[in-house]
Amino acid sequence: MGAAPGLLLPPADWWQGAKTQAVLRALQGEARFVGGAVRDALLGLPVHDIDLATPLPPETVMARARAAGLKAIPTGLEHGTITLVSGGKPFEVTTLRRDVATDGRHAIVAFTEQWLDDAARRDFTLNALYADGAGRVYDPVGGLPDLQAGHLRFIGDARARIAEDYLRILRYFRFQARYGRVPPDPGLLAILAECAPGLDRLSAERIWSELKKLLACTDPRASLEAMQQSGILRRILPEARADAGPILAALPAAPGWAARLLALLPEGAGLPGYAGRLRWSKEELHFLSIAQQMAETELSYPYGLLRRWGPEPLKTGILVRAARGNPDRLPWLPLLEIPLPAFPIGGADVQALGVAPGPVMGKLLSEAERWWESGGCRANRAETLAYLAEILPPE
Repeated sequence: MGAAPGLLLPPADWWQGAKTQAVLRALQGEARFVGGAVRDALLGLPVHDIDLATPLPPETVMARARAAGLKAIPTGLEHGTITLVSGGKPFEVTTLRRDVATDGRHAIVAFTEQWLDDAARRDFTLNALYADGAGRVYDPVGGLPDLQAGHLRFIGDARARIAEDYLRILRYFRFQARYGRVPPDPGLLAILAECAPGLDRLSAERIWSELKKLLACTDPRASLEAMQQSGILRRILPEARADAGPILAALPAAPGWAARLLALLPEGAGLPGYAGRLRWSKEELHFLSIAQQMAETELSYPYGLLRRWGPEPLKTGILVRAARGNPDRLPWLPLLEIPLPAFPIGGADVQALGVAPGPVMGKLLSEAERWWESGGCRANRAETLAYLAEILPPE
């Protein structure tokens, strides 16, 4: 696999720095950067995760790394992946692979020494770019012109690549949202729709992870519209509003994944049901529930919610409410950034009034805190203690 004539990675610490070069030296030059790091570096974007490919067997990777004083963790040994730690920074090193069998979810792989075999099993041409330790870029499947044009293409036959892992349907729309400047080909959209029943084979966790990443893109509206028109969005989110386009367009730039999800869902959506079906984390459900409450519930300024959850879910709800046509809470946005005072009393104050630690004390503190919040968190310590004395149960 020859290097692309004259093309080098832009100078950057991520590949020229001491930690990275230590990994390359440990592998004695038999490794190349691959995938997202090379792609994003060539586009001038920040590089976060550094993945490397190597013709060396995993056992040799571990042996050479440890001999060089690096930590080697067999994170995915059966798939050929070893995590090397250099100066506290992790690097994933994977042996070159070719697919032996696939079932639409997982692949059985065999190790190979052929770079072209490894490139051919990847999804999109712009993800099959490699670079060596000197920064020379290698392009075995024609990904460079596609990257420069913003043209997202599957490697080889699209149906075959999708059938290897149906998650690639959703990955296509995410990568199109992030890197695409050439509109999707109608024929390819038809193939994606034709293959969409394969999404039913995937775990809810994988589908949600990919959908969340799409919603977090800078501007996923065109991809979401294409998914809606092709029926793919309804397959993974049946309740998605057909009229969500204007709401998504009314959101400000980069509102976050949660705002876009709420914009897609009907008002009053039962979020716990979605949480169970899509396997949201507790934190995700809490965030969305607070945002939905702010977007859809009539309430006064939410001092209590702000103190417990911080400003972000409240901002999300206000933005969604405005995008749906009700901007009445937009003046609250700057207020959310003002730090609130700490609740001025605690358990010791209740105990000083003769109440022993226990449920009664907790109930009194909660009631006093609700009163304090209802007054805009303005009451001082003396005023709050006076209220506490008023609500003490009779002896």
